[in-house]
Amino acid sequence: MSPGLLWSLTGRMIQTPTIRSPLSGAASPLNVHEPIRSSDRRPFIDNLRSSLLFLVVALHTTITYSHIGSWYYKEPARVDGVSAVAFFTFEAHCQAFFMGLLFLLAGYFVPDAFDRKGCRRFLRDRFIRLGVPSLVYIFIIQPVLQHFLLHFGDSFLGYYRGYLLSGDVFTGSGPMWFALALLIFSLVYALLRTIQPSNGHAPRRAVPGPRVLLIAGLAMGAVSFLVRLVQPMGSNVLNMQLCFFTQYIMLFVVGIAAARNGWLEHLPTHLGYTILAGAVVLSPAAFIAVIIPGGFLQNGLSPFLGGWQWQSAAYAFWEQMACVALCTGMLVLFREKFCGGGRLSKLLAKDSFGIYFLHPPVVVAVTQAFGWLRLPPLVKAIVMVPIAYLSVLTFVYFGARRIPGLKRLL
Repeated sequence: MSPGLLWSLTGRMIQTPTIRSPLSGAASPLNVHEPIRSSDRRPFIDNLRSSLLFLVVALHTTITYSHIGSWYYKEPARVDGVSAVAFFTFEAHCQAFFMGLLFLLAGYFVPDAFDRKGCRRFLRDRFIRLGVPSLVYIFIIQPVLQHFLLHFGDSFLGYYRGYLLSGDVFTGSGPMWFALALLIFSLVYALLRTIQPSNGHAPRRAVPGPRVLLIAGLAMGAVSFLVRLVQPMGSNVLNMQLCFFTQYIMLFVVGIAAARNGWLEHLPTHLGYTILAGAVVLSPAAFIAVIIPGGFLQNGLSPFLGGWQWQSAAYAFWEQMACVALCTGMLVLFREKFCGGGRLSKLLAKDSFGIYFLHPPVVVAVTQAFGWLRLPPLVKAIVMVPIAYLSVLTFVYFGARRIPGLKRLL
């Protein structure tokens, strides 16, 4: 789906008058400005990505104690009703936007990479950067994690043989499903660019306004609800949960359009702050208003996972509206307030892929090592999240980067 087609489906671009660029301070008409090359790295994008990866680690650590969601290791514990609501609220808000925003940021860098490298080199680099680490995870990290940390099987060779022959290898990508999905999206993009090469004269589109953002959220909610009739939350195809892919595809396309039109640099500051403030205040309240009457405390997650029931529809619309609001607000917030490129920022940006790639075995090992710590599940999750994240960062920086073969993948 091309960016133009996507936005023609979601609504007419709202023409915005000339404003002052938040990066350069120069006045620029939004519908005719030249896009800023995505190859010119923006510290705010790196800082935002690093924060999202912290949330990835935090979410997976939290699932260990909440038992809400899918993860390798869950510590035996009984979760009371108040803690369950708190856990679900946090996890649902993370899931609502952070992976979609990572897809948007990934899509943002695709057009310039393709333009600079050409189709063949672009695809080769995509395979090396995304495909090779995914294969390493599937054939090495996943079986090692499951055998030595989760104790699957008596002997490693026996377990590994069964892992390959049983077909489990096809679902062994763990969190690297994200890299495989990006590789597929990049292949589709390269194919479309080959079929219809860009002539560089496409008209610039104005930054989306409130009406377009509202329509986009409603459209993603409606399509997500329909997809979940056949692919409910919790199901997967080759370890990819298609119930979330409506959002991922659309935001990847939005990222491509944003790179071509300079949207990230020109999102109105007041709009972003207003939407973010509204999301912070209203989104948790709306979420509670859906899950409590929807029977979460009595029936768990099942009413919300999919199917012809109001809980599934309400959850899908809440999720995608929260996604649009949080993505818009976070982009503006980091552009305006967290745009520095200091030493810590550069370190986290440099290790961002390694944090995502290698965090599962570290999180599992650390949470198992702290099994002796007897605390209520919600309190223990709060304590363990920073411990797990710092452990991952330490392992990547002081360990993985000093292993020659592994260093080349990071």
